[in-house]
Amino acid sequence: GEGWIELYHHLLMLRSELTFDRLLARNIRHGADASTVMRKNNSGSLESATALCSNHVMRAGRHFAHFTATRREMIGVIRPNIQVNASDFDEYVALDDTLAPLIRSYRNQEGELYFFYPGHQEFWEYLMSYRTARWSDSNVHCCYCLSVAGTLVEADGHHFCWYDWTSQKPGRTVGRLNRNLPIGLLLDLNEGTLSIYQDGRRFAMLKDGLSGEYCWYGTIRRDHESIAIHRGSTSDESMTSL
Repeated sequence: GEGWIELYHHLLMLRSELTFDRLLARNIRHGADASTVMRKNNSGSLESATALCSNHVMRAGRHFAHFTATRREMIGVIRPNIQVNASDFDEYVALDDTLAPLIRSYRNQEGELYFFYPGHQEFWEYLMSYRTARWSDSNVHCCYCLSVAGTLVEADGHHFCWYDWTSQKPGRTVGRLNRNLPIGLLLDLNEGTLSIYQDGRRFAMLKDGLSGEYCWYGTIRRDHESIAIHRGSTSDESMTSL
């Protein structure tokens, strides 16, 4: 079990501001403060980079956060203890030399990762190596939602995906939210669900079967994108459906 000091630390964490404390891949930086992340360089490339609120671990109860995103950013929940160290991939190259060109393409001459997002299949085995008993028996390790402009293959609106980091899972469209308003996510670990909100109203239940530890995260993929996060209040958790 947990000692009183750890429980007290967890209580303080739940009362503190949400911040992105872990930045994964080179092309991401904080904005005015640690509650915002943005592209470090606007070069026209599609180098995905991910930020975690890993200092805010959610393991029980109900947790609500507001996200303000500018374009096609991904926002959601992920297992909090994952690390992404570029040097770790050397062992995968040693085990399977066919991965060498692929792994090398992820890194620059300084050994930094060019990009990272948890939906990329080549990272899954590595991410699963961080599994602990605190993940519980749930296979829902990552969930995200993003805004999509209509294309030949995707409908206009917001799309949702989840990963167990072993096989591809089909995504789905959850409908059209106002892109000019913040999006709220409610992680209810009493019920094991993740729901999406806007303007104080629940829009959809995105996924069930969540248990164990999670933290908030976001992935930036394009130039001039940014994500800001802040904690919601209980008044934001109205169960009125749209």
